[in-house]
Amino acid sequence: MLKVLISAFALAFAAPMALAQSTTAEDAEAFVQTQANQVIETLSALESGERDLASVQQEFRDRIDELADVERISNFVLGRYRRTASEDVLSEFRTAFRNYAISVYESELSAYAGQQLEVTDSVTRREGDYVVRSRVFGGPQGEEFDVNWRILETDGELKAVDVEVLGVWLAQTQREQILSVIGDHGGDVSAATEMLRNREPSQDS
Repeated sequence: MLKVLISAFALAFAAPMALAQSTTAEDAEAFVQTQANQVIETLSALESGERDLASVQQEFRDRIDELADVERISNFVLGRYRRTASEDVLSEFRTAFRNYAISVYESELSAYAGQQLEVTDSVTRREGDYVVRSRVFGGPQGEEFDVNWRILETDGELKAVDVEVLGVWLAQTQREQILSVIGDHGGDVSAATEMLRNREPSQDS
């Protein structure tokens, strides 16, 4: 469920929740639960044979950016190198970053059928910035674990920017790995782009 629910990290296909006023913690909780329910519905159709894997993969791919703020996440993981790289280099990195995240969950999509997600509560860090807590359970292996979602409001819309599983924030972990690669290559962002491209699971695997 994790790789399916986040696009890089959070992955879903319902439209972002547009709000006329400032959001609340309850809005953030509803946002996460709504996205999860949409994913669960699609995976259930995959498991029952109503949908084939290729059509489910394409649907997630077409609407991936509507849950996760891919540009914000990619800017975060680049850190200070975002300010020194050219727009062409940044564009190539963002594309590779998004494609890598999508390819990872696509390669394991069928394994998440049958899992459920339940939002339990949330914490407001400041206005428009929330951590939504949830519980993932069920599925083929019967695992149960807590997942925390970092949700930000931008221009009246809520989007996921990070997710914590087993005490590890995934965007932060990606940031450490990517900054290490760029640093090892003299500040060259293209080195991280190439790393992400090479990490994409083989379509034949």
